[in-house]
Amino acid sequence: MKAGLKTAFRLFKKHFARFTTIIAIVAVSIGFMSGIGEVENKIKIGARDLYEQSRVTDLYIKSSSPSGFTPQEIVTVCQRFGEENVKTGFCYETAKGENALRVYWLNVEDSLGKIELLEGELPTQEGEILAERETEGLTSCAVGDTVYIPNPMTGGETAYTVSGIVYNPLHIYNEDEPSFTKREDSQEDVLTLKEIYYFHTQTPPIINDIYVRVGNEAFGELFSNDYEENIAIVKAETETLLGDGATVLTLYENIGMYSLFSYAEKVGQIGIIFVVFFLLVTLLVVYSTMSRLFEEERAQIACQKTLGIADNRITGKYVWFVAVGSAIGGGIGFFIGLLLTSLLYNGFNMQYRMPPFPDSLNFYYYALTFGIILLANVVLAALCGKKATSSKPAQLLTPKAPKAGKKVILERIPFIWKALSFKYKSTVRNVLLFKSRFLMTVISVVGATVLVFAGLGLFNCAVNHGEAGSLIGISAVLIVFSGVLCALVIYNLTNINVSERTREIATLMVLGYHEREVTGYIYREVYIMCAIGAVLGVPLGMAFVNFVFDFISFGSLAEVEWWSYVLTPVMTMLFGFISTLLLRKKIVKTDMNASLKTIE
Repeated sequence: MKAGLKTAFRLFKKHFARFTTIIAIVAVSIGFMSGIGEVENKIKIGARDLYEQSRVTDLYIKSSSPSGFTPQEIVTVCQRFGEENVKTGFCYETAKGENALRVYWLNVEDSLGKIELLEGELPTQEGEILAERETEGLTSCAVGDTVYIPNPMTGGETAYTVSGIVYNPLHIYNEDEPSFTKREDSQEDVLTLKEIYYFHTQTPPIINDIYVRVGNEAFGELFSNDYEENIAIVKAETETLLGDGATVLTLYENIGMYSLFSYAEKVGQIGIIFVVFFLLVTLLVVYSTMSRLFEEERAQIACQKTLGIADNRITGKYVWFVAVGSAIGGGIGFFIGLLLTSLLYNGFNMQYRMPPFPDSLNFYYYALTFGIILLANVVLAALCGKKATSSKPAQLLTPKAPKAGKKVILERIPFIWKALSFKYKSTVRNVLLFKSRFLMTVISVVGATVLVFAGLGLFNCAVNHGEAGSLIGISAVLIVFSGVLCALVIYNLTNINVSERTREIATLMVLGYHEREVTGYIYREVYIMCAIGAVLGVPLGMAFVNFVFDFISFGSLAEVEWWSYVLTPVMTMLFGFISTLLLRKKIVKTDMNASLKTIE
């Protein structure tokens, strides 16, 4: 085995904790970014599959005449769109208590706007009727139940037996749907639709509904920009064709189909914003990891330069270290992203009857996020390597002089400084003396805290907006991934901190400090920096959340509950506590003999 390959393997073994940290943080970031980025695409593919398979109609034309459409009007529509693309029926609505009831007369077996039979069978005799599936908004019915339908002609009610339960793709929405009916004594603009029934017939009493499918390949994909432009033109043409006696509605007026696409776009917009934020935090962590790694490897780099090894070859070993870690993390992140996309897609079932999850693989978001992170990590490692190898071997072999001691700001405030015990004085000095370490940790914690607050804020608004239940899953995922990212950030920076200070830790052990005192020496600094980052993260999180809500036109900062402001810093401190516990073993197992050796 070549010497270069051996040293590369030794590098992986020696810095295995940092290597696994890079893998973990890249996996979390790519999993989140590719997973949430693909949700919008999957929803649109699923809805378009439903649109094609069920031949969902694009236009719903309703007659405003009590006698419905005339035969000539029906012929005119058929001539314009083709008889195979037109379905007719009769529909009426009536108030029933505080809500509304809708009844359709149409051919349920028609392939146009296909209605799916979920339970039971189609009516075979008079007195039988079909009922729409149960949702949060629609009353439940079972096969064999007796329902009472108001008769608008007599003013009484007629009993019917439910022979089957069906699903109409135009009623994909699981929440309350507005009816076309407004009762004069009602305080609301419209009543809520609570019951939907179907009479299976090919000869409705009159025809007051016409369903038209106009979409084709040239027309544009469902809810694309081309589709929106073309459907608006067709709607205007149809209104001109039928005059004032008809109302023309498109799928943009269908609350279920349109809101599904609207929320899918919001998920995509949320993904864009948080992808950028996750990327910045990830790159900050990788940069801090590699810059500290090169500091520790100064002597090794000096020896290699002395042996005449080229700077590019020396740097290449560390670039390879980052590239392999990023590649493994990217592979894991791919499967995390697939799982996340599936979970978020199925989460929309809370609000909609979603089509089956599309099994087609789209590598666009994954390839994009993985490519950006891999390239950025490699460039960062190369820049750090160039800076390290630009020094002469003699300079690299000489340890950097310890930072000169000086008074920190609290020492200039006597009544505070004198009140502190020795251990807290040393903690404050260490925190404020090493400014780069302090800023790196605080900025990373602030970024993670902002993400946690954004997740909680989005959750609050999703709960407050009953129609936005599908966004609850997005907010929950955001909270979890932000928390994991926060824990990884704190763990990584604390691990680097401990690795740099083994000599200091060993000195405390030699002086007789107990394990609790030694770990507390490090933990206090971590908790102080976490607390500062958590406190600063809340107001910055407020500004970020306000920007997000404006960007996606949903929710407001006023809807964020008070407990989110409290829970955000608490969660950040909790993740910091968990991270420090994971490093306890490394601290107490510090080799005093090896750590106190010096190359001075």
